[in-house]
Formats: sequence, C-alpha cells, structure tokens
Amino acid sequence: MSPRTEKQNKEIRKKKELLIIESALIMFSEDGFTGTSMQSIAKEAKVSKGNLYNYFQSKNDLLENVLLYGLNQFSELFAQHNYEIRSEKDFEQAIKANFEMLKSNEVFWKLYYNLIAQPKVQDLFSKVFLPFFDQYMKIFEAYFKNKGDKNPSATALLLGSTIDGVSLGYIMMGKAYPLNEVLEKLIEKFK
Repeated sequence: MSPRTEKQNKEIRKKKELLIIESALIMFSEDGFTGTSMQSIAKEAKVSKGNLYNYFQSKNDLLENVLLYGLNQFSELFAQHNYEIRSEKDFEQAIKANFEMLKSNEVFWKLYYNLIAQPKVQDLFSKVFLPFFDQYMKIFEAYFKNKGDKNPSATALLLGSTIDGVSLGYIMMGKAYPLNEVLEKLIEKFK
C-alpha cells in the first residue's frame, strides 16, 4: 500500500474536523456549552481527547468553529440571491428559504438559542454572530429602503426580531407550531 498523498491527508483531516464539529454541535445543543466536556465530544466523534486538540486548541475554539459552520450554511442561502432582495417575490423566497434552513438544521438553531442565555459564552457568541447579523440586516434594510420605508433600519430590526421569535417558537414547539400560517402572516406584514 502506497503512502497517502498530501491531498488525501488534507481530505482526511477535513472530514475528521467536520465530524468533530458535527459531534460538538450535537453535544453543545443537548448539554449546553458548560455541560459538555472535550472528553464527551471526543467520545462522540470517536477520536482521542489528545487528537481532538490537534484540531481545536480549546473548547471555545471548537464552539467558535461550530457557530461559523452553522452561520456559513445560512450565509450560502443569501449568496444565492447575491445578498440582495429586489422584489416582493425575492423577499417572500428569502423568508421561506430562511425557515426551510431552520427546519433542515434544527440542532444548530437549538444550540443558537441555548447559547444566547449562557453568560460564559456571550462574548464569543457576539464576536461570531454580530458580523453575520449586521450583514443579514443590511440585506433587509436595503430592501425596505428601496420600498421607500422611512426608517428601513428599524423595520429590518423589527423583521429580524420577529423572525427570531417565530424561530424560537418553532424550535420549542416543533411540529405543533403552525409555522406555515405564521410565515404567511409574517410575509404579508413585511412584504
């Protein structure tokens, strides 16, 4: 058997890193940040604790990567629209896609809402989340400005807060939450 190429080694490392991130995502969302140890993440990912530190320097570093992993998936959604919403149809599609992503990645969003209430990670959470949030709000602010809204920044923040509330309701109640009906009302209100 011939030795692995550098490319093969990089692919193996990337797969293992993703496995660790996904394992940490599950553990953090179930047990919280403080309730999850690096040992438990290593066990879930089927790697040694020492090997885990070859990928991530600390639990905070791992959490930062978990957050970036989830938020990057969300950013890809808006990249499909070139980070612009030009019409009411675009707006409606963006809102619906937002919630399709929420439904397809409930574990990440459960973690997101779990972390908001954890003071020990508030600074890290803000460091990772605020640049993403600013970019997300600017997309909607531009949409509302183009529609002639007198205070597009406030309207975008109101929309963001409403989306957060609807998302939290869905995460808490699951399939019992009337998401489709609420989305129609949300779109009608802000379109």
